[in-house]
Amino acid sequence: MTPTSAREMPVIDIDPYADEHLADPSTYYDLLLKAGDVAYLSAHDVYVMGRHASIVPALKDWKTFSSTGGSGIADVRRPDAWRAPSPIVEVDPPRHTEVRRALQKVLSPAVIRKWREDFEAAAQALVAELLEKGEVDGVQDLSEAYVSSTFPDALGIARSPERRRNLYILGELNFDGQGPNNARYKATQARADAIDDWYQAQMRREAMVPGGFGENIFKAADAGEIEPELAPLLMRSFLRGGVDTTSSTISCALHHLANAPDQFAKLREDPSLARNALEEAMRIETPIPNVGRLTMRDVEYDGVTLPADRKVNIVLGCANRDPEAWDRPDEYDLTRKTLSHVALGQGVHMCVGQMIARLEGESVLRAMATQVGSLEATGPSTRKLNNNLRSYASVPMRMTAG
Repeated sequence: MTPTSAREMPVIDIDPYADEHLADPSTYYDLLLKAGDVAYLSAHDVYVMGRHASIVPALKDWKTFSSTGGSGIADVRRPDAWRAPSPIVEVDPPRHTEVRRALQKVLSPAVIRKWREDFEAAAQALVAELLEKGEVDGVQDLSEAYVSSTFPDALGIARSPERRRNLYILGELNFDGQGPNNARYKATQARADAIDDWYQAQMRREAMVPGGFGENIFKAADAGEIEPELAPLLMRSFLRGGVDTTSSTISCALHHLANAPDQFAKLREDPSLARNALEEAMRIETPIPNVGRLTMRDVEYDGVTLPADRKVNIVLGCANRDPEAWDRPDEYDLTRKTLSHVALGQGVHMCVGQMIARLEGESVLRAMATQVGSLEATGPSTRKLNNNLRSYASVPMRMTAG
């Protein structure tokens, strides 16, 4: 039932999780921006917010917009919810603060330095190898190949023929589950059920490769710095931050650079722009386009009341293309100042894996800038549709040495 308020609540009648809107969300984003600060999404009985100016303060106000109802569209407190809540992501302070503090203890400066050295060396080696081929797929040959080897190795997940495929199935399930309980989610859940034994085995201490970061997480539990039951959950959180969203962001950057030779020329001229090239990819494609919040009180926006105890989908992807916040919002510009993008969230719930994503992404783009003379698309890129992960299935491109 559509709610009422001081003035009529704008209603959006389309289903943003339909294939055509996942492939191209521009129609949905236009409706969101025209609706105002908040609207009602009739297809899923939730509220939605898309304007940058409204989203930023909402993300920072965890006391009003809580994560305890779930980071997706579902209210995970309900007995009929199609997924269980995360005891790490879907909590608020003080519990959330305790978990973040535990992460900071195990992420020492020495660990970060070692990761940077290893990630940069792996990126340089892979780009050099692909230059020998010339025509490659930016997803299968580069972004996914790189990410699925570097970070799982650093974490201490043993190599196996099925590791890459299984990790991406688990990632698809995580993000499909943040959308509705639709056919797409059910199909992914069935694929994940088939590898559940493998997944559970990887999260155990005895599965950790000695010397990996995962072993340090379990040692922190031994020392009483975190609860023992948190160790495998932290492993899962790091995998999510270091694999799926990272490879999708790298693929996005490669797509835009391959289709805009002038942008790649700027990167090649100044490899220090690698970080900004990655941030602009996060902004324009926003790998996780929606985050769910639960209202803890009534909130009024321009005469429209958002009632307490209701789920709100905060559409980060829309905010990152809001023309009120960005000049030429649909144009990829690696020289753009991207400090205010919300792809990684804001406030206490900023992405826990952001450092990993930036390390990996910057390493790949810097390797491209220093080794590749020219980069061009050899065909149209294709999308991989997921309820809440915006990514490519294929980015065909040609790389030549320079």
